[in-house]
Amino acid sequence: MFTKFSQYFHSEEDKDPAFILLTRNILIFVICTNIALLPLVSGLVGGETARNPLAFVTLSITLLLAIISLFLIYRGSLLMAKLIVPLGLTLAVTIIAPQGNGLKSSAIVGFPVILIISAILLGKRALWLITPAAIIGMFVIAYADLSGKSNPTPAGIEDAVIILVLLLSTAGIIHLLIQRLNDNIDRSRISEEKQKQENAKLNELQASLEARISQRTAELQQANQINERRVHQFQAVTEVTKIITSIQNLESLLPRIAEVISEQFDVYHTGIFLLDEKKEFAVLRASNSVGGKKMLARGHKLPVGQTGIVGFVTATGKPRIALDVGADTVFFNNPDLPNTRSEIALPLRYAGEIIGALDVQSTKASAFSQDDVDVLFTLADQVAVAINNTLITEELQIALHEAHASIRRSTLETWQILRSQKVNLGLELKESSVVQLENKLQGEHIQEAIQKGVTVSSNVKEQYRLAIPIRLRGNVVGVINIGTRAQNKLSQDEVEIAESIAERLSLAIENANFLQSAQYRAEFERITTNITSHISSSTHIETILKTTAQELSRALDGSDVLVQIEPIAFELSSGNE
Repeated sequence: MFTKFSQYFHSEEDKDPAFILLTRNILIFVICTNIALLPLVSGLVGGETARNPLAFVTLSITLLLAIISLFLIYRGSLLMAKLIVPLGLTLAVTIIAPQGNGLKSSAIVGFPVILIISAILLGKRALWLITPAAIIGMFVIAYADLSGKSNPTPAGIEDAVIILVLLLSTAGIIHLLIQRLNDNIDRSRISEEKQKQENAKLNELQASLEARISQRTAELQQANQINERRVHQFQAVTEVTKIITSIQNLESLLPRIAEVISEQFDVYHTGIFLLDEKKEFAVLRASNSVGGKKMLARGHKLPVGQTGIVGFVTATGKPRIALDVGADTVFFNNPDLPNTRSEIALPLRYAGEIIGALDVQSTKASAFSQDDVDVLFTLADQVAVAINNTLITEELQIALHEAHASIRRSTLETWQILRSQKVNLGLELKESSVVQLENKLQGEHIQEAIQKGVTVSSNVKEQYRLAIPIRLRGNVVGVINIGTRAQNKLSQDEVEIAESIAERLSLAIENANFLQSAQYRAEFERITTNITSHISSSTHIETILKTTAQELSRALDGSDVLVQIEPIAFELSSGNE
């Protein structure tokens, strides 16, 4: 309870050295006033008529309280000085005044002094404590005076001195108050100046911060733009890489690359030129712009080393960058691309050889940064490698196609050799035994399987049949016909087993064909060589003719052989001699 009470009367000024000094000076005035008033109420001045023992005791008590409060101030406690001293003085006036002339007593003058002291020490809190106490004291004095309980005495010299002392005390306290106010005003001015300086510094700091924030914002925006552009650049590299790995056809590859570069670099024209076989012209092979497509339609090409930036690049192998095409002497003003303001052309080089150029044009001046140039260099290298790989792939595909065609021809030739030998390759599983096929397989499902080269099933006369083609190098050379009893349809697994066996059969037949073909050719070469050696061993024409007829007859299983030399041949031979 006491703690809350003391906290109520505590203020931040209690720690202010100036306020502590003011409180101390007020207490000194109060002590001096008490000391000055004690002789007046003790009868030392004015005689026995002025002697007032109760007033002497009261003033002695207030003097003691003031001295104790002053001591406590030096110890750092202001509560007693702020609270007890004003209350004690109010009580003293309330006690002393009825002993004199009541409301007309000179002690009444002490109330204004007490209110001034309490206002200085307690501030607005004095309104709720000292002022009510002073009002109560006035009522007590008035009651005593009006009820006749006061002890009126004639005014004497001591009253004049008391009033003079109180006036001097009041003047001194007011002086302290004015000094306090002046000090506060000075401090306020100093504080105001400091505040202005601080505000100026804050304004300067704010302006500096705003400038730095604006600068940082601009830098961040620029960095974001750079990062965003780099993202597009990396996306371009990634997309081109994906395209290169997914598209193997040059006519589809180049237009897609041109589209990706235009989209990611925000340019309105991208062209890809390739040199012709004689390296005399750079031929436009792909473009994304409307003007570029017009040039493609009319077969646009530029002489190497003569026309425009592309001609310069394909001739020298050096990149050419025109950030302002109006100031570039090499720039060619193409009517199909009238909006060009900046252009960059990079050589397409593979294994040290120039194969074309990558041409990128923008409607903005100075549109290409160093990062753009570096990335476009990378893309140009990728495009060159992709073009070379695609050309190699196309050549390999052509060679592979020719190889397949050659293999098919060889297979057909081998098959023709076997057919010429009248080998019956038709077999049938009949009643648990394998027999030669008497007649050629018939049926629509057989013909469809042979013509289309696919497995065909059918139901003929309530019997399930399955025809599986036998293929050699893509050519159908036979068929397997499977028939089930009743209508028992083969399952998918059974069909796949049969197809797998057909594939193995085709491989076995192919190997057998090659082996028999090799044996046939070896025998052919042996017979031919043998006949040739016998013929060459004789120098007479008649002997040569006899040997030829005999060897051919023996090689052809006893066939009749007739060899005739026309007489005209002898005449020509004799004439030449």
